[in-house]
Order: sequence, then structure tokens, then C-alpha cells
Amino acid sequence: MSNRFGFFSDELYFIAAGKHPAWGYVDQPPLVPLLAQGIEHLTGGSLVALRTIPALGAGTGVVFAALAARELGGGRLAQLLAALVYGLAPFVLMTGHVLATGGLDINLATGTAFLLLRWIRVRDDRLLLWIGVITAVEVQVKYVSVSFWAVFMICALILGPRSILRRPRLWIGAAVVTVSALPGLVWQARHGWPQIEMTKVIAQEVRDAGAGGFGFIGAVLSLCGFAGAVFFVYGMVRLIRSSAYREYRSLAWSILGIALVYAISDGRAYYLAGYLVVPLAAAAVAFEGKAGRPLWKWLSVPIALLSLALVPIMLPMYPASALNHSPDGVSKDTFGWPDMADTVAGVYHALPDGTRRNTVVITDGYGQASALDRYGPARHLPPVYSGHRGYWYFGRPADSVTTVVYVGADKPYLDRYFDTVRKAGTVDNHLHVSNANRGQVIWLCEGPRQPWSRLWQSFYHLTAVTLRGDTPAK
Repeated sequence: MSNRFGFFSDELYFIAAGKHPAWGYVDQPPLVPLLAQGIEHLTGGSLVALRTIPALGAGTGVVFAALAARELGGGRLAQLLAALVYGLAPFVLMTGHVLATGGLDINLATGTAFLLLRWIRVRDDRLLLWIGVITAVEVQVKYVSVSFWAVFMICALILGPRSILRRPRLWIGAAVVTVSALPGLVWQARHGWPQIEMTKVIAQEVRDAGAGGFGFIGAVLSLCGFAGAVFFVYGMVRLIRSSAYREYRSLAWSILGIALVYAISDGRAYYLAGYLVVPLAAAAVAFEGKAGRPLWKWLSVPIALLSLALVPIMLPMYPASALNHSPDGVSKDTFGWPDMADTVAGVYHALPDGTRRNTVVITDGYGQASALDRYGPARHLPPVYSGHRGYWYFGRPADSVTTVVYVGADKPYLDRYFDTVRKAGTVDNHLHVSNANRGQVIWLCEGPRQPWSRLWQSFYHLTAVTLRGDTPAK
């Protein structure tokens, strides 16, 4: 499914961000943008090549799930169950289809959880060094793993195994992680810690979606899917209550603890997803011992069928013409970028020659800017800018610019900054797929009220909502 239906907005953003290499960005560490731009350069823009990375990551996570079940004493059936339940979980299907920070972070966390399980069983300290290496890579994708380790250290101190805290190789691994994260932290410090502001924006988005507080529990269960939710709940009960898993209780309580942290701080549910491999594996081992019982046989069939039914919803296994009937918002937002570029190009090329020489394109969101950065040159569009999140740092219009083709926002907002603002078009796509891009207004703005060297600061914003006249001025 990797070649359908087009680039996701974040994928386009990573490719654009990779053209501006830095030790950090407003909204993330540097690894994914550099990886996306590298693949773009080497393959000439292959969507399949770009998505091979998350697909392989998801496949690796499935293998870790089976290995985790084996570490907990599971046989072939338990390993197969753990692999299937993990692989059919919506968080794996969704993040395995597009290149995003979440997918890589989830599967790196899954690897960490498996190695922790194995260390607890065999106490081979070489595993702690590998955990350090994986975590060092993970903090180049997202910083959320730091929260897990803080909670795990507390749980290990209280519940054991306390000996892990006395292992020199654990702290060598921690030093590797610190060195890896240091350049990004320096970048954040030099730019006023924008990542902290981003966490506030994300928290508001989570609250607006009803996934904060107690809603976090429902969000996590929905990411697990039908079978995954059953396995997650039962696996947590087994890890906490069963004497056979006494040594692994610190991991179980760490998962509960970090879930509480994210629920209170309104974090995204998928931040927890990689560590769910532990209760999923524990449940698979328990169910292996009950497989012959009639009740479990009867329950397994409807749960399995419901889980399989999620696959064509989470993956675009349907024609583009069916997108309007799909609940998959990610797939919808992969459609129509070239159509948007065509519409913007039509507005730009309708301008007089003299006006076009001093015209640029500015967009409300980084998705539109990134798409125009990719598709604009073939349509002879001028440079594109955006004040949204990290894109604001990629450059500003020259002071000689007098005209802007602006995608998004509304007239009262733009009236603050330009002498004249008039509607010039509306974004659509040839199948009229309803997505975040369709319906965005294209404005022709002339006469900036200040030089761009002073005006550009006013366009910086972190929120993903359309800028309107009631948006506070900067």
C-alpha cells in the first residue's frame, strides 16, 4: 500500500526540513528530516522508498513482540499470538504506512522494552549498552523516551530489580544518550526552548480531541484495537498480580506510571504504544495455556474477526474514489497536493509580469508550504514560505516583495498586514475528497504594511488551526 495515495503532510514537511539541516527543529529532533531528505535525494522522490523505512520498523516491532513472548516463557503459539496482536494493532498499521516520528519512536521503544525484559531474565549487561544505543537514536526522533526512563528508575528502585541501577553499563549507556541529545538541547536553548511551547500546543490539541485526562485511557485502548485492548488489559493484570512475573512488575508499574504522566500532561496516546509490547506478550503467554478451553475458543473468533476488520480501515486498501467514505484521516490527507499546486499556480500566473517578479507564496500551514516546495518548481512558482512551526525558520520573504499569494487564514487576519486583500481562489481536488486542505482560501495580498524583516515575526505560530481575525496579534 506504500504508493497510495500521495505524500502525507508530515512526510512533505520532513523532506522540506531536511533541506535545512540543523541540530534541532521547533517540533522535533533532526533524525527524521535528515532521513527523509536523504531518501528523497537518493531515490529521486520515491514514495515507496520513503515508506519502506516505517514498514520495516513495523515489521521489526512484530518480531520484538514475538521475542518478548518467548522471554516470558511462551511457546510457538504465544509468540504467534503476540506477533499477530501487535501487528494488527491500529497504532502499528497507521504508523507503519507513513514516515513519521511516531512510527519510528514506537518501534524503537518496543526494542527497548524487549531488551529490558531479556536483561531482567538473563542479567547480561551487554544488553544495557544496546538499550543505551537504541535510546540514543530514539532521542534523535522524539524526546518522550526520557519520561519513561525517569519513571522506570523510580519503579526499579522501589520494586526492583534494584541491581540494574548499580550496573556501570547502564550509566555508560545513559552517557551515550546524553551526548547524543546534547547538540539538540543546545539548539533548543539557543532558540528559546520552542519544544516546550510545542508541548503546550500538543496538550491543547489533545484536550480539544477529548483524549486528555480520563480520555487518555480510551485513546490508548482504541490504538490497541479489539484484540490488543483485551490483551493489554489482561496482560497488565497478569504482570501485576501473578507471582510468575514478580521480577517484571517494575516494567508493568512503569507503564502505568508513564500512562498517568501522559494523562495528566495531556500527551498523545501513541507515546505509550511501544511499551505495550510487554503486557501484550504477557497476555499471549497466558492465553496459550487456555487455548484448549471452549470459552476461549468461542471468544477468540469474534475478537479475531473484529481485529482483521480494522486492517482495510487503517490501510488504504481501496480506490481513491472511496476516500470520502473512509474514516482514515491520514489517507485523506495524502490526496490532492498536486491539485492544490495547480490552483496556486493558476492564481500566480494570472498576475501581470511586473507583479510576478515581486511575488511569493505564503501558507498558513507547513503542509501546504512543503507541498508547494515539492510541486511548485515544475509549475514555475516562486519561493514559498510559512510561519507555521519549524517552517518559519527556513527563511522569510525579501523586503522587495510587494505581493503575496497566501493559502489559508481569513481576510480580517490578513488585513492586519496588507493594504489590500482579495480572494483569488479556493483549494480543491479532482475527486472533491474532504480533507484538511480542501476548502482553504487562496488570497492575493498586496502592500505589506512593514518591511518583511520586521513583519515576519508576526507570522510565526505553532497552532495547527486556521489563522483568523480573532487570533491574537504579535
